[in-house]
Amino acid sequence: MLEEEMDSYDNLSEHKIDRQVANMLPEEVVRRLNMLPIRIEVDQLYTATIMPLNLPGMDEIRMLTGLRVKPVIVPEKDLDHAIDEQFSIRQTAKQAIVDMRLQELATPRAEAQKETLRIEEAPVVALVNSIIRGAVNDHASDVHLEPQYPEMRVRYRINGILHDIMTIPKHTEASIISRIKLLADMDITERRKSQDGHISIDIEDRQIDLRISTVLTINGEKTVMRVLDKGTMLIELDQLGLSSEQAETFKSFIAHPHGMVLVTGPTGSGKTTTLYAILKQLDVIARNIITVENPVEYQMPNINQIQVNPHTDLTFATALRTIVRQDPDVIMIGEIRDSETADIAIQSALTGHLVLSTLHTNDAVGAVVRLLDMGIQPFFIASAVVGVIAQRLVRTICPECKEFYRPSSAELQMLDLPDDIGDVIARGKGCNFCFDTGYRGRRGIYEILRIDEDIRELILAQAPASEIKRAALAKGMKSLREMGREQVLQGISTIEEVQRVTYETEAPEMTHSSHAYAQNDMLQQRELPAFQFSIQGTSQKHSVIEPDTGLSRNRSAE
Repeated sequence: MLEEEMDSYDNLSEHKIDRQVANMLPEEVVRRLNMLPIRIEVDQLYTATIMPLNLPGMDEIRMLTGLRVKPVIVPEKDLDHAIDEQFSIRQTAKQAIVDMRLQELATPRAEAQKETLRIEEAPVVALVNSIIRGAVNDHASDVHLEPQYPEMRVRYRINGILHDIMTIPKHTEASIISRIKLLADMDITERRKSQDGHISIDIEDRQIDLRISTVLTINGEKTVMRVLDKGTMLIELDQLGLSSEQAETFKSFIAHPHGMVLVTGPTGSGKTTTLYAILKQLDVIARNIITVENPVEYQMPNINQIQVNPHTDLTFATALRTIVRQDPDVIMIGEIRDSETADIAIQSALTGHLVLSTLHTNDAVGAVVRLLDMGIQPFFIASAVVGVIAQRLVRTICPECKEFYRPSSAELQMLDLPDDIGDVIARGKGCNFCFDTGYRGRRGIYEILRIDEDIRELILAQAPASEIKRAALAKGMKSLREMGREQVLQGISTIEEVQRVTYETEAPEMTHSSHAYAQNDMLQQRELPAFQFSIQGTSQKHSVIEPDTGLSRNRSAE
C-alpha cells in the first residue's frame, strides 16, 4: 500500500522544483532529514528523499507544515545537488537583497539616501554568510568581490577558473565589505590602505580558513577571500596523483639526509599541498622540523611553524638565519623569492639539512635557470639540489556528463596524438553538476627532475636549459605535457585542458655567455660585463655583481 503512494524520479533535474515550497523548511531541517519539499498539490507536500520509510522525518515535516507528506524517491546524488542548489548563494543572496530593498522602502527616501545599512543588520549578515557558504559548497579556492558600476560583482574561482556568481547593488557594497572586515578583525574605518585579515569558521563540521585581502581601486574597495579547507589540504603523498615510478623517485628525494628539494609551478598549482604531503611523510618524532611560511595555511602537530611578518622585520631570510641556530633537521621554506633567501637555503642544504621549498618556474629545469638568475653559482646548485618537482593542476572531466568522441586533426596535433586514435578521447558536455563547464575537480600532473651525475656535469658546464631537459628526458623523465597526454588517453582530462596548462612548459633557452659566470674569480668584488639571456623568447639584459658572501652574484636588470 505504501509503495502505491510513492512516486519515483530517475532524474530529479528533469522536474521543476518550486523554490517557494522548498523554502518552507529551514536549511538545517532539510539537511538533517535529507528531505526536500519540491511541490504542493492540494494538501499534499511532495518531498524528495532517498529514504521513503523515514516515518519520523515525515512526521516532523507534517508538524512543521501542516500538510500530508508524500515521499518521492530520487537518486542520492540528485537530492544532494538539489539541496545545495536550493540553499546556494544565489537563492540566499536574492532573498537578502530583497530584504534590504524592503527596508529601504520602509524608510523615507530623504533618509534612505543618507543612511547606509549597518553591518550587523540581518540582511547584510545573511548575504555575507551565503557568499562564504556558497564558496565552500562549490569548492571555490577564491572569492572575488569586485566594485563595478552600477553593481558589485561576485566571482568564485573554481578549478582554477573564475565564474560570475552574482551581482550586488552598489549602495550595499560598503556594508558587505565592512562586515567581512569586522569578521577578519580588520580596521573597518580604513579604506584607502590595503589590509590583510583572517577568518576561521566551521561549516558542516569542516574547518575553513579565509585569508582576506583588500585593495582600493578606482571603483572602490576590492576584496579577495582565499578559501582554505583544512580537511582537503592535508593529504598523503600517495594521494597526489603521482605515477608509481614518479612516487618512487619522489620518495628517494626526501630520503636524503641533506640537500634541497624544490617544488615549482605557477600560483595555484598545488605546491603548498605537495610540501605538506612531504612533511606528513617525514618522521616528526625523530627529527626537528621547522617551517617558514607566509601564511601558515595549516597547523601541523609536532612541527615548528613560523609565520612571516614583514611589520616586525620577520622575513624569510631573517627567519632562516635564526632557524639554522635551532638545530634543525628539516627546513621548509614557503617560497624562495630573492637571492638572500636562496643563498641561505643553499648554505643550509650544503651543511647537513634537508631543505624543502618552492619556486615559480614553468618546468623542472627552469628551477636551475631561476637559481642562476638569483645569483647562485652553478657549483652550489649542482652540489645542493637533489631533485625538482614541477607540477600543474588539470581539471578532470565531470563524470555526470562525460562522453567519448573522435577529435579533429587540429585537436590531435595539440598533443601529438595519432590520427587513427579512434573514439577513446573523452570530454564533458556540461551539466548542472559542473556549472555547464564539463569539468569537475582537479588532479596533479608532475615532471620530476633527478639531479644525478650527468645532470650535475651539464649544470657545471653551464649548458643551455634545453640541453639539460633533453638529457633528463633521455634518462626517463616524463615532461608535464607527456603526463598530461596520459591523462587524456585515460579519459581523465581533455585535450584542451592539457594544452591550456602545459602551453608554456618548454625549458627556457639559457644563452649565458661564458664570461657571465667566471668560475675562478668568485670572491673578487667587481662588476662583470653585462650579459643577455632569453626566457620564453624575451631578451633581458643583466649585470652580475659579486655580493659580500662570495656564495653568489646578484643580477639586477639594467
